[in-house]
Amino acid sequence: MSKSFKVAIIGGGPTGIGVGRELIEGGVDFDLYEAEADFGGVWNSDGACGRTYESLHLISPKFNTQVPDFPMPDDYPVYPNHKLMLAYVRDYARHFGLYDHARFNAAIESLTKQGDQWRLISRAGHDQLYSLVVVCTGLHREPNFPDPAYPGQFSGEVLHTRDYKNLDQLRGKRVLVIGGGNSGCDIAADAVHGAVSVHHSTRRGYYYQPKFIAGKPTPQWMMELGSKFKTKAETLAYIEQVFKLAGCDGTDYGLPRPDYPLDGAHPVMNSLVLYHIGHGDITPKGDVTGFAGKTVSFQDGSSAEIDLIIYATGFRRDFPYLDRDQLQWKGDIPDLFLHSTPRNHDNLLFMGFINSAAGLGDGLKTQGLFVLNYARALAARSPGLAAFLAAKMTDKPDLGQEYFVKSYRHQWEADLWKLLGHMRHYRDMLAQETTLGMPLS
Repeated sequence: MSKSFKVAIIGGGPTGIGVGRELIEGGVDFDLYEAEADFGGVWNSDGACGRTYESLHLISPKFNTQVPDFPMPDDYPVYPNHKLMLAYVRDYARHFGLYDHARFNAAIESLTKQGDQWRLISRAGHDQLYSLVVVCTGLHREPNFPDPAYPGQFSGEVLHTRDYKNLDQLRGKRVLVIGGGNSGCDIAADAVHGAVSVHHSTRRGYYYQPKFIAGKPTPQWMMELGSKFKTKAETLAYIEQVFKLAGCDGTDYGLPRPDYPLDGAHPVMNSLVLYHIGHGDITPKGDVTGFAGKTVSFQDGSSAEIDLIIYATGFRRDFPYLDRDQLQWKGDIPDLFLHSTPRNHDNLLFMGFINSAAGLGDGLKTQGLFVLNYARALAARSPGLAAFLAAKMTDKPDLGQEYFVKSYRHQWEADLWKLLGHMRHYRDMLAQETTLGMPLS
C-alpha cells in the first residue's frame, strides 16, 4: 500500500475504535478524530456526545456486547452500567493501540472534496488530505422532536433524553415522558422515585421484554431455543407466552396490543415499566393531542397538569461539517448501500449507522474488516473494488428492512444476521486481488 494512502476516522465511540483496530492490524495508516477529550462516544458521560444518565445499564447483556477476543472482566455483571461500559471501551482502545492514532478535542470543521481526496479541517487546527474517510459519529446526534409539533404551547419545562442526567432534575415535579423506546421506559421508571406524578405517553402498543428468563439474560434464553419449534411463527408464539407469564404483556396492564410481530421492532428491554404501571406509579397514556399552558391533553380525551416534559423521541443524524448536497438522501436519512456506503462517493464510508436487536460484539469485527478490505481495495484500485462499485449501484440486498414497523427510527433498523452476512459477502468481493500477495484477515 502506498505511503501516501491515509484514512481518517471521524468519531471515537465503539465503532470508530473497532474500525481503527482492524486498520492497525491490517497495516493501514490512519488518524482518528474525536471531538471530546477521550474515547467513549455515547458512553462518555463527561462529553457533549454522552447520552448517559445515572441509572443507565446496558439493554444488551455482557455475553454479546463484549468483543469475543477481548472479553469484559469476570466481575462485570450480566448487564453492566454505563460507567463499566465506558471503562471497557477505553480499555479496548488502549489494548489495541488506538490512543497512538487519536486526535482529541478535534471536532471537524469541514470535510470537502479536493480532487480524488477529502480535505479535512478540524477546530484544533488540523488541515489534511485523506484518501478515504470513515464517518463513525453514530445515530445519537441531534434530538428529534415530534413533527409536526403538537398543537398549542406548553409553559412548563421541556427536556430531551439527551439532557436527562439524574433523578434530581425530576424531583418534586409532575412529569410526562413522551416516547416508548428503551430510554423513555427507563426514565419513566426512574421518575417514580422522585416525581410527584408520572405520565407516560406512547403512540402505539409495544412488546416489553424482561431482562431475565429462567435466570438467564433474555437474549441468551431466546438464542438457546434454537430449532425447538418447526416454524418461526411457533417460536414467536412461545416467546410471547413466556413473556406473558413473566408479567411482561402490556395488554394485561391496559396497554394496546402491538400491530406488528414480536421481532418487527427494536426490542424494549425493561422489567420495571409495567411493574410500576401495575402499582399505579406510572399512568400510561396514548398520544398527546395538545397543550394549553401546563395542561396536556391526550388522545383518550383526558388531560393532566404537567410541570416537566421529557421527549424520548429519538435522534437525527447530523454531519454539520459535510455539505448536505454531498449525500444522496432517502426521506430523512442518507441513502447508503448496506447502510454504510454512498453510491455517489467511492472514498467515503459511514459505519455504525444501524439499529439491530443485538449487542456490540456481534458486529464490530465484521464492520472493521469490511473497512479494512475496502481501504486495501481502494488503494490498489483492484478488480475487487471495481466489482463492488458496480454492485453497489445495482444490488438490492435484503436487510429485513420491509419487515419492521414503519417509523422514523426503523428506517435504519436491520436484521443483524442478514446485514452481517451481506457485509461478509461484499468484504470478500473487495478482497479480490487487493493486496498484491499480502494475506487478508
